[in-house]
Amino acid sequence: MKATVAPIFAAATLLLSSALMSPQAPVPIPQTSTPAGQQQKEPEPCTVSGRVMAAADGAPLQSARVGLIENGEQRRPAVYGTVTDANGHFEIKKVPPGRYRFVASHTGFISQQYQAQGLKGGAVLALSPGQTIDDAMFRLTRAAAISGRIADEAGGPMMGVAVSALRKSTPDEDEELHHRSKREHLLQASSAVTDDRGEYRVFGLKPGEYYLKASESPDELFTRTRGMDMLDEDYELVHEMASHYAPLYYPGVLQMSEAQSVSLSAGEEMQADFTMRHVKTVQVSGHVIGSDGKPATRAYVNLRLPDVDDDLDLGSMTDEKGEFVIKGASPGNYILNAQHHADGRHEFLQQKIEVGDANVDNLMLSFGTGTDVKGRITASAAGVAFDRMRVRLTPLDDDAMMGGWAEVKPDGTFEIANVPDGSFILHAGAGQPGWYVKSARMGASDVLQKGVQIERGATGGSLEIVLSSAAAQLEGAVTQDNKPVMGAEIRVRPEPETSYNGMLARGSETDQNGHFSIQTVAPGQYKVIAKLPSGTSEVPALASEPQIVTLGEHDHQTVQLTLPKPEE
Repeated sequence: MKATVAPIFAAATLLLSSALMSPQAPVPIPQTSTPAGQQQKEPEPCTVSGRVMAAADGAPLQSARVGLIENGEQRRPAVYGTVTDANGHFEIKKVPPGRYRFVASHTGFISQQYQAQGLKGGAVLALSPGQTIDDAMFRLTRAAAISGRIADEAGGPMMGVAVSALRKSTPDEDEELHHRSKREHLLQASSAVTDDRGEYRVFGLKPGEYYLKASESPDELFTRTRGMDMLDEDYELVHEMASHYAPLYYPGVLQMSEAQSVSLSAGEEMQADFTMRHVKTVQVSGHVIGSDGKPATRAYVNLRLPDVDDDLDLGSMTDEKGEFVIKGASPGNYILNAQHHADGRHEFLQQKIEVGDANVDNLMLSFGTGTDVKGRITASAAGVAFDRMRVRLTPLDDDAMMGGWAEVKPDGTFEIANVPDGSFILHAGAGQPGWYVKSARMGASDVLQKGVQIERGATGGSLEIVLSSAAAQLEGAVTQDNKPVMGAEIRVRPEPETSYNGMLARGSETDQNGHFSIQTVAPGQYKVIAKLPSGTSEVPALASEPQIVTLGEHDHQTVQLTLPKPEE
C-alpha cells in the first residue's frame, strides 16, 4: 500500500519533518501570456517515484522519509513528501514543476541528497511540466554511534552527564559561519545525556573523526527528571555538587588541547567510558549592569571555550540584583558571554578571562560600555516584510568581541545595542527571491566595501541599508568530457573579494541535467567556479577554471563551466 502524499512546510534542511501539513504557495513557475478572455491553464503537475535502500547490502528501507524541498531563498519553502513502503518504494504525486532539493532520511542512517557523491554534495532535481521520474534511487549509509558509561571515582553510575561529539569544521562551514581564525574550530555533531545507569549513546554520526566531551549538567538532569517523583532539593543539591566535577575530554583529560580524536567508519559502534574526576574547580561570579545603569535581571552569562561550539557551556542567570555565579570552571582560557533582552533591546557583550586555581569574583559587566548602532532599511518597491528581517554585525577579527544583532521593526528601523569598538561585517537581506542589498552606508562610508567601523564610541552616523528588487539571475551548465555533470557545487564570489563583501556571495548545485540557476545575485562583477566533491576526504575535489561575469540590474546571464578529467 502506497503512503498518502501531502505537501508539508519545512525549513530548507536535509532532514524532513514527520508532520504532514497543508501546502504552501506553489513553486513560482514562469507564466506565458494568455489571450484575452481565456483562462490561464495551470502547469501540469509532476510525479516522482523510486526506491530507498541500504548502501551496504541493498536491503529496502521501509518508513524512510523522502521529500522534495523547494529550492530557493524562501524562508519557508514548500515541501512535498512521503514515506517508503515495505519494498523501499515511494511515490510523490501532484508536485508543481520547479527546482527542488530531493532528500531521503531514515533512522539509523545518514540523510542523503539526490545523486550525492558518497556523503557529500548532491544534485538539484529539476521538474518540467507533466514530467514523470520513476527511477530515483537513494542508497543510504548507516550512521555510526558512540556509547559508553559515565562513572564517578567509586565506580557508581552518574546520571545527567552530557556527552558531546565534536568534529572539525569544513572550510565551507567556516565561510558560512564567518570564522576567520587559523586555529582549529570544532562544531557539535551530536550529543546525549546519561540515564540512571550512567549510560549514554551518541548516534547519527557520519564516518569521520570526533572529539568527545563529558560534562555534568544539572539543567539536563532537571529536564530528564521533570515529572518524576523527586524533591526540588534534588536539583539544588546536584547543581551545587556539580561544581566538584570538571568537564572531561576523551580519553579522560581535563584540557581540550590534550584530547585525542576517535575515528569512526560507516555503521561502527564505538565504546567510550569516562570516570569523572572529583577535582577542585572554581566559580566565576560578578554583577551585570544594564545600559540604564540598573542591575540587569535575568541576563544569561556563560563561559565557553574559544573555537568550540557545543551546548555544554557553563552558565548562570542573573538574579534581581544582577548577580551571577558560574560554578564548575576548571583552569583555562574562556570567553565570558552575557546576553540580555529588555524593553525590545537585545544586548550582548563578551570578554576574555583566564581561570586559575582560585575563584574569580566581583567581575563587573556593563552593557552600557558599547555603542548603539541605529539604522533604517528602505526598499525600492513595496513587498518587503521588514519585521521578518534581522541585521547582524560580526567582527572582522576572529579574536575580537561579538558585534550583535537586532530585529527590524515594521517601519524598517533597527538598533543594535552595545556594539564594542572594532571593525565589523554587515549581514542583512530581504530573504525573498529577487531582492538584494543595493547599498549600505554609514555616513559617507560604503559599508559593503569598508565595513562598520566603531572607534571610541563613534559610529560616523546612521546605518542606512537600501534593498532593491532589480537583482540579476545567473544560470549555466557544467560539463566534463562533453557530458553534463550533476551535483556539481557552484560558487559565485564577488570580484574582487574583500573582507567585507562576502554577503554578496552565492551558491548552488547542478541538477540531473548539469544545469544550475541562481535567482538572486546583486549586480556587480563575480568569479564563478564549479567544484565536484570526490566523495572521500583523501581525494581532492575537481574544480573548473574560474570565469568572470559582470551583471547589471535585471540582468540574466548564462555561463558554461568545464571540469577537468579526474587523474587516473
